[in-house]
Amino acid sequence: MMVRPDPINMVNRVRRTLNNAIRDENFYMAHQLYKSLYSRYISMHNKDAAIMTLQEGIIVLYDNHQVGIATDLAQLFAKSLSAQHIIPSEQMFDFIRDIFRKFGPSLSAERDSMLNPIIQWTIEHCPEYSMGHPDLHKRIGYIYWSEANFELAQHHYLRSTDGLAFAAMLVEMHKTRGLKYEVDLFITQVVLQGLCMRNTSIAQSTFQSYTKLHPAINDEPPYILPLLNFICYLLKILDGGKLKTYIVLCEQYQSSLTRDPSYTEYLDKIGQLFFHVKPFERRPRQHGILGNLISTLFGDCDHDGEPRASSSRPINVEPLD
Repeated sequence: MMVRPDPINMVNRVRRTLNNAIRDENFYMAHQLYKSLYSRYISMHNKDAAIMTLQEGIIVLYDNHQVGIATDLAQLFAKSLSAQHIIPSEQMFDFIRDIFRKFGPSLSAERDSMLNPIIQWTIEHCPEYSMGHPDLHKRIGYIYWSEANFELAQHHYLRSTDGLAFAAMLVEMHKTRGLKYEVDLFITQVVLQGLCMRNTSIAQSTFQSYTKLHPAINDEPPYILPLLNFICYLLKILDGGKLKTYIVLCEQYQSSLTRDPSYTEYLDKIGQLFFHVKPFERRPRQHGILGNLISTLFGDCDHDGEPRASSSRPINVEPLD
């Protein structure tokens, strides 16, 4: 009767061959052996060893300048997190951050194709985070910030809970790429975007940290700059959900809110999300688009200042960046 080979002995044999391939700089063979080891561990129902094998392979191959095959293992690693039902953890997020940093901006396409299934993996395991786990976004945001890619850093920080780091990045971005009079515009856009994503935590904490960190702002309200006072009051009235208060606030700061035309759409979404306003209908009126919004808000109020019931369609709360 034929004796089946011991799977542990087979793994040990593959491991010895792999070590020899790395020693001899036969990286093509090493790449194939890493994948073979991974498959053997999966067949043995040892998913942790399988994932660790891929992690090792990515680092070894990349550190030996084998970028193409290291990227191939990284793609397999990203897909395996979901396929093998790996539980998200701080340790795993740290590894993903380190690999993301290693690949660098020159491999941006490869990084993106690796990151997308990883974000989806965190959503599957943590459905309360519909845009991906905030601890992962925090780490990716920091890498983009360190690479001076402020746009993508902002994208990820908006999906995180690290308002302090986000604010520090915004201060740097304003100092290096903004104009002096735009000090309030940078934080206003971020807060409005955060609220449109229902991430009130990042909106609140980033605003508080930005006003303390930026040397051009006194860190206690009332502020010299009107838009900062608008945001300060807006954040305070969200929980109350009183439409009339929201209308009055938008009216009082209407002239400041016209500085950026995107604010109208953000405020429309915020009205729908927090104050039960119907979707804004863009009808031509003499007072401009923001005046149209305020008129629409008034139209959604009955005489005692409460919103009328509406069966309007749900809105997409993705920020308009």
